[in-house]
Amino acid sequence: MATIDAVLADLDRLPADKRTLWAVCGALEKVDPGVPPAAPVPAWLGPLVTEAVRWLSTTWPQSPYFADIRRLERLGVVTLDHDDTYVLAMVSALGSRWDAQPRLDALRHDAELRDEVFWRVFEVEGGGEVSLANVDRHSRPDAGWTACLTVLVAEGVLPRDRVQRECLRALGRDFSAYRAGFFTRLHTLLDPGVGEVVAAQPVLVRLLRSPVAATVSFALGHLATVDAAGALDDAAFVAASADALAVASRKTPLGALDLLDRILARQPGLAAPVAAAVAVGLEHRHREVQARALALLRGLGARDLVAERAELLEPTVAREAAAWLGGTVTAPAALLADLPALPADLPLSTADDDRTAGEMAAALLAGEHDPGLVERFLAAASRGSDELAALARPARKALRHTWELRRNIAAVLLGEALDRVPHLLVARLGEVREIVRGRARPGELLATPTGPAGWLDPGVFVARLAGWDGAPHRHDLVAALLRLGAEGRPEALRAARDLPGDAGAAARYALGGPPAPVGDPAVWIAAARGRAPLGDDPHLVAAGLGGAGQGRAARYELVMTPHDHGYWAPSLVVHPAPVPAAPDQPTVVPPERRGPDLMADWLPWAAQVWPHDAEPFFAADVQEVVHASFSTSRRTPPILDALRTHPGRLGPLSAAVLAAGMTTAEAGDRARAAEAFAALVPTGRLDPGVLADAMVVLAGHATANRWAAALRDSGASAAVVDVLARLLPRLPRDHHGLHALLATLHEEAVRTGIRPAGPPGPDGRLADWLAGFTGSSKAARTARALLDEA
Repeated sequence: MATIDAVLADLDRLPADKRTLWAVCGALEKVDPGVPPAAPVPAWLGPLVTEAVRWLSTTWPQSPYFADIRRLERLGVVTLDHDDTYVLAMVSALGSRWDAQPRLDALRHDAELRDEVFWRVFEVEGGGEVSLANVDRHSRPDAGWTACLTVLVAEGVLPRDRVQRECLRALGRDFSAYRAGFFTRLHTLLDPGVGEVVAAQPVLVRLLRSPVAATVSFALGHLATVDAAGALDDAAFVAASADALAVASRKTPLGALDLLDRILARQPGLAAPVAAAVAVGLEHRHREVQARALALLRGLGARDLVAERAELLEPTVAREAAAWLGGTVTAPAALLADLPALPADLPLSTADDDRTAGEMAAALLAGEHDPGLVERFLAAASRGSDELAALARPARKALRHTWELRRNIAAVLLGEALDRVPHLLVARLGEVREIVRGRARPGELLATPTGPAGWLDPGVFVARLAGWDGAPHRHDLVAALLRLGAEGRPEALRAARDLPGDAGAAARYALGGPPAPVGDPAVWIAAARGRAPLGDDPHLVAAGLGGAGQGRAARYELVMTPHDHGYWAPSLVVHPAPVPAAPDQPTVVPPERRGPDLMADWLPWAAQVWPHDAEPFFAADVQEVVHASFSTSRRTPPILDALRTHPGRLGPLSAAVLAAGMTTAEAGDRARAAEAFAALVPTGRLDPGVLADAMVVLAGHATANRWAAALRDSGASAAVVDVLARLLPRLPRDHHGLHALLATLHEEAVRTGIRPAGPPGPDGRLADWLAGFTGSSKAARTARALLDEA
């Protein structure tokens, strides 16, 4: 073995760029661990190790690098503060992702680390990659912190009672639900006995007030054990129970109500505080919690407490309350979202923008991405502006935002390369970039919208095209033809009779004029899709442009395929036969594609490419929303916003996006989908039968509880009844989570007075399906209740 002095001397001779933590760790393998240094330690080593500790506190290397840092400390080579950063570095790298031994050895044999540092892991939460919960989640099950600590408790290295006590204390701190879960799992694995749980009762009662629902459930479960042992402090539990009744899930509040019922049976003197606590259950969103609370309050005769909360009750519970109170108590009718039948709050403003070209460019470089602002900026830049040259500095700064819209706006201003994305929007930016650089002729762009959501007045389009001396910019022309509005076409066609060249012929054809020889295929495809957006075009088909989204209208189908690993994989089928996609043909969407690789800030603009039909936009992005059911997606929110505001035809793919949006993992995305439901289905913009078809396709993939909650949150009760009455008979009676959908149908039917089941018979498909339930499951009971409403 080498001496530490010799190793440090070798390290000191390394070039500065070679003096790394890895070099130090490798050299330490040769050191005699029992002999401290006699010579001075190189001055650079202390800062290097301090920086390594800081790095390990935020990064999980999955290897036991912290052992080398401890060796340096124990040899006296470095002195480190045992602060929060140090504790997190230990959490990160005391052990390996695959092997428990380094962590076990360190805590068995390093008394200082075990006694003075280790216990602070129950106090320092961590975050990102480095926390007890995250290291465990991504480690082999027998190599994580939980496995090691249970081994050390079993060996007596760590005192069992203190580990249990520290777990409970950690749960009382302001840790996130994800990181608090580590301590509930560890405490459960230590399997405390009844006596240990009874001794922890004061802490468990305090945990009922935790903001983490799982912690409240954990505490309530242990307090039920205390109650079974006859040792529950009834008054203390009653005082804290209201917080347990506010937990969003059903199970915890129902458990709390059961415990309150038992307390009431043995402590009649606590009736008043029990009633006050139980009344909180009437404010819960789940019917079962409300019904159980109402039953308890009826037994207590607490009429005033029920009457005060009557407007919060679900319709069926409100009906029961009214029967008891002897009056008419109904839950207020749910209100539709404040949206008109046709979207007027569309994202593109047609109001004049008094900002100059430079001011608009500066806003875009700062991250604004309103599609109207983008279009007005392009129009101003194409006419020429001396202001743009002054934006070189912020434009260079924006170039760092890879793939974002602002990075490409910066590229337009600086003459830099645009992102290599095969999309019409990028091609249009390329044309404007050439104008700004002086390589293309300036002029008024054809495609700048004149109305909301991207519409272009046909007469304005013809006037702009007539103003061009020669051929206009190609992609600008394609974009304009796709945006032509329906009103004023005959007048615009008469004004276009003398427009020259292929552009003039295509413009006349788009406005309803006679066929002419097909020139530029992309221009004529856009003209055909602008002429009859949802129909086939024989003229283009005869010219050999008969692909889906070219001469023939495209039809899209989402297919969900089950896999052995328990998930469903989405794929897109296009009819008729698809053709290869091209950036100048945005109405063509090939199968098996997740859409243009546009970041989220591009999507509001992309949604306005073809205002006539929403299907190509959503066909390109439906799989993104489907995948958002189990992962966070930055693109899903703007996709759902576009669904609510798109003015064009909403077909099967639009319905599939809505159905997928209502089962996404993020609550905010589900709220967006609920708003879209309220805006589109009651107003007839999206057919309820088409939505029910899409929900059938996604039923195996979706979470029924999320669907039910989103439908309730939409506030569109009559539309919810309509959609569910169409959907439910097509689901198997043992569909997972079916009761949530049945319960939602029941509540909304009572709220609206609609009788969705009707009598059994040829036209009573829902009634026949409901009648097929047997047994006493919650779904069966709700099915019979729905039949009783008929």
